[in-house]
Amino acid sequence: MGRTPIDHLDTRRRAASLARLGTPIVVCVGLTACAAGLLPAVLVPQMAATVGVAALSAASCTGNTSCDTEPAQCSSPTDTKLQVTEARDIDIPANEGKITAFAPAYWQPQFVSSGTSLATSAADTAPGTFAITDKSIVFAASPGTEGVHLPLVGIVNVELQQSAATGAPRQVTIESCFGRLDRFTFGQTQQPRQLDSKATAEAAAEVKARMARGRVPPRN
Repeated sequence: MGRTPIDHLDTRRRAASLARLGTPIVVCVGLTACAAGLLPAVLVPQMAATVGVAALSAASCTGNTSCDTEPAQCSSPTDTKLQVTEARDIDIPANEGKITAFAPAYWQPQFVSSGTSLATSAADTAPGTFAITDKSIVFAASPGTEGVHLPLVGIVNVELQQSAATGAPRQVTIESCFGRLDRFTFGQTQQPRQLDSKATAEAAAEVKARMARGRVPPRN
């Protein structure tokens, strides 16, 4: 089935909010089961994978004298356009163009590049909606629950990680300016704790597409 109407999302409040947006909305919830098993097992912090993703940007610059150690858009930690917002009741912006949303999604907040995890445990992870607009990525959960807003301009890498056993997509790790890493996993509609590898791959591809589109220089 793959894509379902937005009013089928788990959170009644989030559905009502999205319905008020008045902008084109596409909800991508794939139903392809992943042989990697139940979602909580995937959500447990994995230090080796975290360190590997953190090193991606640095590795791409090895031996390249034209490559800055910090991406150009990350030059100022006080630049408000780059600021990541973590707060309760994060909502999906209504004024940032087309919205593509995936639900249920799960968020592990910030892994730092040293490999030290600041993430919550799998038991504490609440389902929510992973939304991509023309300007940002948003994880919006149920009322009273922490969410996150990541500006697209501050994202430096998107890594789709796969199961070593099956090769199926299992999680998306997003690296933003100044060494921040946020990890997202995606469940099935009917079995929210069962990993949805199709939605995982689609979410990563959509983020990359929006990043590329936003960084194309305007025509004269």
